[in-house]
Amino acid sequence: MNNDEDYKELVSDIRQIAERMEALNRQAELEYTPLVNSVIQRKSKDSHEIERLLDGLLDFACDKQILNLYRKLCKYYYFINPESTAQYIIFYKEMWDEEELLFKNGYFKNMEIK
Repeated sequence: MNNDEDYKELVSDIRQIAERMEALNRQAELEYTPLVNSVIQRKSKDSHEIERLLDGLLDFACDKQILNLYRKLCKYYYFINPESTAQYIIFYKEMWDEEELLFKNGYFKNMEIK
């Protein structure tokens, strides 16, 4: 095999992985949307139920639709348990907020931000 064929195969493999990830995100959205809506409609105050959902959503929060569900549930949960909600916001930032991570890890330590 030559480099051109290797490159095309690599690109094809990456495309397939990305397509599978997108399909998984859409499946998660289909699964989690009714669960989040149910918690809110029932006005559930069950911290275990809500935190289980937040934990699951966090795994997919790199996706905008899932992130919107995560935010929706955090906004709801804030009035039930503000301290725990704040912790879930921190969890999100630690896991998915790239800009925050870049600053935290010192990549922009010597860079002036205006």
